[in-house]
Amino acid sequence: MINQNNRGRKVFLILLGIFFFCVNTYANEEIRRERPGKLFSPSKIPLLEDPKRDTWQKPEEILNVLGIGKGQAVADIGAGSGYLAVKLSERVGAAGVVYAVDVQQEMLDYISKRLGTEGLKNVILVLGNMDDPKLSPSSLDIAILLSTYHEIAEPIDFMKKIKSALKPHGRLAILEFSDESPIGPPLKVRLPEDLVINELKQAGFALSQKYNFLLPYQYLLVFTPSSQ
Repeated sequence: MINQNNRGRKVFLILLGIFFFCVNTYANEEIRRERPGKLFSPSKIPLLEDPKRDTWQKPEEILNVLGIGKGQAVADIGAGSGYLAVKLSERVGAAGVVYAVDVQQEMLDYISKRLGTEGLKNVILVLGNMDDPKLSPSSLDIAILLSTYHEIAEPIDFMKKIKSALKPHGRLAILEFSDESPIGPPLKVRLPEDLVINELKQAGFALSQKYNFLLPYQYLLVFTPSSQ
């Protein structure tokens, strides 16, 4: 009887250990997410402009899916080196406008030189801050955040300001690296889709479309302002 009791205690202790291991593992899974992620350093601009980027970023496919066309007003939030802004400039044409928004003046200086070299005149540089993209109310057909959302410290308040910058039928597109991607920012700052969708709901947006297989390393979420 004593041996049976000892065995019972051992089994209980083993199960208890497994339980706490699972709890700790789950807790570590939660803790590893950090907000916000670090800003992309201007010293790494060559990575943004790597010619091989087009093969996995597929910018033309992104613009096709989003229906970017002539005459539209588009904001590239977190424009960085201008990788996407330049392509948007070509898409919207002379009748359209692209707002290249960034919080780092060095990035905007780089874009400015690039615009001069390429003779692009429909891109407006905007120095925003971590709390406000500094965009005029009801000025945008679409706002795009390409690998930028995870860098925003207070996303709900920030996205409310973007909502006010959209026209009544405007849209918001967010692209972020998935956890499964072999490239991209550190895993601890990547954001699950459900988290992004929930935060955007709190900011007054409704999920319109979701693309998980358009790009090999990133998901694309498209939102519209909700009626709430």
